[in-house]
Amino acid sequence: MGKMTEWINKLEQTAEIHDFSGVVSVFREEETIYHAAFGYRDIKNQVPNDIDTKFGIASGTKVFTALGIGKLIDQRKLSLDTKASEIHADFHSFIDKEATILNLLSHTSGIYDYMDEEIIEDFDNFSVEIPWSQLVTPLDYLPLFQDKKMKFQPNERFSYSNGGFVFLGIIIEVITGRTYREFIETEVLQPAGMQDSGFYAFNDLPSNTANGYLADLKTTNIYQIPIRGGGDGGMYTTSKDVQNFWNQLFSYQILSKELTEIYLKTQYAFDQKFGYGCGIYKTLDNRMFYVVGSDAGVGFDSRYVVDQAMVINILSNRTDGEQPIREWMKAFLFNDVLES
Repeated sequence: MGKMTEWINKLEQTAEIHDFSGVVSVFREEETIYHAAFGYRDIKNQVPNDIDTKFGIASGTKVFTALGIGKLIDQRKLSLDTKASEIHADFHSFIDKEATILNLLSHTSGIYDYMDEEIIEDFDNFSVEIPWSQLVTPLDYLPLFQDKKMKFQPNERFSYSNGGFVFLGIIIEVITGRTYREFIETEVLQPAGMQDSGFYAFNDLPSNTANGYLADLKTTNIYQIPIRGGGDGGMYTTSKDVQNFWNQLFSYQILSKELTEIYLKTQYAFDQKFGYGCGIYKTLDNRMFYVVGSDAGVGFDSRYVVDQAMVINILSNRTDGEQPIREWMKAFLFNDVLES
């Protein structure tokens, strides 16, 4: 038995043991090495997931917000050095006037965070002052920011910020006069070849879209997250579309080559091995880039191995559902399986 077969068998055993629900895929260039679905997109009605099912990707959305900002930079409507105070005079108190677009993209702006992961303990039961059903587009979040205090001065430290990426979505809407979702769908997803992706409302999901399930595996997430995604999370996609995204990103079909290379540089290094910038995590040796997301009813992990043009995707419709498969994936990546 070859190493590839051995590790695929281990994946399927892991999926069975942990009752995994979702899709796992391995693509190398245009070749499909592995692509399989597990579990149900609708548990009550026993409707199974398939390889073309659309899944929420939670914070995986942030990279697409960053690319939307990148489009505005390529169009010379913004720059990485543009300050919050240059965009709108009403943007104050919750963010320092000197905070830049790059600060927001790299989580170093110090902006007030409506969903601060440094203090939230139970994401399945998190709520805000505005009903989730009324948060349809990033500008709807603005009352959550007004008159709030910023966390710290720009560049003082790194603090993962959902609020910062909602604010980037607000900036897109203010500058373009379009809804965030419309702009991202036409200016980012279409060039990325992501025809089966978008920002769908819970009360208007397209066919073959997975319900998101909480830890009890019975309750859906429709009362735990905004009715429609925007800025920091909530996009839906398929595994094949995610493969297209990586291929188009690295062939400079989404942003200019110059800006793509800036985006792929390390904006913040966590240690000597891993860094983060503009919605994408990376190994500092540039061998691998990855995007992750986790929320109520969602688990997502996608990795791009540069020297092999290999994409490994895990999409799950359960809270943290990607985690047991992620451990398999790490073993797959670092045990010479790719060369077998």
